Amino acid sequence: MSRSLAEILADLPDESGGAAIVLATSGTPPAMALLSTGDVFLTTDDRVRCCVYGTSSVVSRLGGAFTLLVPDDTRMLRVETIDARASVHGDVALVEGTLADVRPTAEPPWTTSMVFTPERHGDPRIGGFLEYWRAARSWLADPSSPPPQPPI
Repeated sequence: MSRSLAEILADLPDESGGAAIVLATSGTPPAMALLSTGDVFLTTDDRVRCCVYGTSSVVSRLGGAFTLLVPDDTRMLRVETIDARASVHGDVALVEGTLADVRPTAEPPWTTSMVFTPERHGDPRIGGFLEYWRAARSWLADPSSPPPQPPI
């Protein structure tokens, strides 16, 4: 059974890793960023907010829209936004747009899987990233609060 976009994004990464989400802009040329579920937030009024590093090329090459590829259990969800804008807040940037469409993509008989896992279990740097993603999620829910500080 497939989960909703909100259910997928609710799962924050943990010590074993998490879902990898691709953000692709509509700029010329387009830019891409690899995100986690901690970097993406869906508001109740259908805004999609993403936290990226302030130096990311997606900030300067946004082009007014972006698409997210979000892995579900056996397929990908294509999340399309319009009226997108970006603003830099210290070391991070807020990229947000209005949700225009969510549709499943699939390439039968193939299953797409996009995850990230730690290089070494027990790596002391993992805690810093988990803390960052929790802070990013809180900031995306309330962008008037202080932005998160990337761990590196």
